[in-house]
Amino acid sequence: MTAIKDEYISDDIVRSDLLPISFLEKSAYTGAKGGLRFRLEKVSLEAEEGKQTKLIRCISWPGPFSYEHTDSSLMEEERFPFSEEGLHEICDHLNKRLTILRSEAGTPSAGEEAGFGRKGA
Repeated sequence: MTAIKDEYISDDIVRSDLLPISFLEKSAYTGAKGGLRFRLEKVSLEAEEGKQTKLIRCISWPGPFSYEHTDSSLMEEERFPFSEEGLHEICDHLNKRLTILRSEAGTPSAGEEAGFGRKGA
């Protein structure tokens, strides 16, 4: 019997789930995982001495509706550095939001549904 790799039972959002940073230079990215919807987009802020600082705005909300059809009061916004490290931080942030969403809904993760993480399993 072949062992199931963790990546196939994981519900976590991992870096490879997100598009390259170069995509965010030109366009917003929307995604979903386990009932959590999210949108990533580049924002530029005026910094000292007229320089621009680029950030990634991460907006997340509970599904099932799209960004355009969700009440803004349900959305949470955070900003991260416009970098690979920022994308890794976004993964951590979204996974925390996903855990909260699941606990509020009483929804098990895919690993729990497969029998992992249960006593006696």
